[in-house]
Amino acid sequence: MLNIRFKLLIIFSILVIGGIIFWFTAIFRFPLEERKIKVSDKKLIVWVADTYDKRLQGLQNIIWMPKDRGMLFVFDAADRYCFWNKNTLIPLKLIFMRQGIVTEEMELAPIWKGKQTICPRYEADSVVEVIDK
Repeated sequence: MLNIRFKLLIIFSILVIGGIIFWFTAIFRFPLEERKIKVSDKKLIVWVADTYDKRLQGLQNIIWMPKDRGMLFVFDAADRYCFWNKNTLIPLKLIFMRQGIVTEEMELAPIWKGKQTICPRYEADSVVEVIDK
C-alpha cells in the first residue's frame, strides 16, 4: 500500500513541477519589447507585437496573466484587423485604437468555448489585448 502511495506522490510531484515549468515558459517566453502604456485611465505593461510573426503568435498558450499586463499589436497602417482565438486559453478584451484613441472594445473567448473570429467595425492602427475579468 505504501508503495502505491509513494508512486502516486512521485507522479503527482512530476505533474506539478511540469505544470510550473510550463507556466513559467509560457509567461516568460516572449523575447519582446515591454512598454508601459495607459489605455482608458488604466496603466498597463505590455509586450509589443510589431511584426507579422509576433502578431501571429499573440497570446497563444498563455494560461495566466496579471491584470496589469497585456499585449500591444502595432500595425503599419490603419485597417479593420480581425483576431481569432486559436490556442487562446484565457478570456481577453481587445481594445482597438486609432492614433491612440479607443475606437472599440470587444471580447474574445477562450478556445474551449468554441472557435471565434472577431472583426471591428472601425479601422485601427493598434490593438491592446488584456485579461477580461
